[in-house]
Amino acid sequence: MLALLERPTPRGRWDDRKEKEKDAADLEGLISAMGKRLQGEYIEGAIPYLRKHEPELWAKLEVLDREQSIEALLEYERLFFDGLHRYITFMDGKRKAA
Repeated sequence: MLALLERPTPRGRWDDRKEKEKDAADLEGLISAMGKRLQGEYIEGAIPYLRKHEPELWAKLEVLDREQSIEALLEYERLFFDGLHRYITFMDGKRKAA
């Protein structure tokens, strides 16, 4: 029969909590920075356009918006800027047709 002579020191719980808090703070900072970039580049009317003309893209953005990871954040930003580019192309086509 094994007997413990010393009480084991728990590892990971405190460190994991601190690491998760740090990751959350990092993610919040990245989200804030991304929001500023999106605000700076946003074009009036882009969101209604994306909802109506790019439903697959909009659905992907909605899914990514609910995820809490750096990868999802980066993919969201990439797709949103792609959507803005599509909107600009759409508006240019309308202007040339008019």
